[in-house]
Amino acid sequence: MLDGLFITPAVTAIAEALSSAHADGTVVVIGNARLAAALGAQREVIAVGVSPRAAKKLPATLDDTSSLAAGSLAAVIGVEVTTDERWDATLREWARVVRDGGAIVMVDRGHAPEASRRALCAGFTEIEQRHAGRTVVTSGLVTHL
Repeated sequence: MLDGLFITPAVTAIAEALSSAHADGTVVVIGNARLAAALGAQREVIAVGVSPRAAKKLPATLDDTSSLAAGSLAAVIGVEVTTDERWDATLREWARVVRDGGAIVMVDRGHAPEASRRALCAGFTEIEQRHAGRTVVTSGLVTHL
């Protein structure tokens, strides 16, 4: 999704979302190696679901989040959740690995109302949206009851 775009505006919006959520610690970037590399300059990042070629250039990668301990991450950053047909299961898994009060950040091209709806349906709190050109960065906090 972000491959053909300048990534700096999206990284800036994501960094603002993480700062607003006080998400200090390890974050996971799902599905975009360029985004993982750019954020890796600022914080500890684990890239998930990237190609084997891209994985060679990144310090930490995983195939999926199933091996991560519950509540072990400060945030999960994912790309194109608004076009994922299994978005509810995806967001549930992301929330599982994020600590209580941690952040989920969804990066999409357009689809701002749908991103907000999915964040609300997933039970996230303190939902915020930032726009970086046509890229929409929607963030919310995870609350484990």
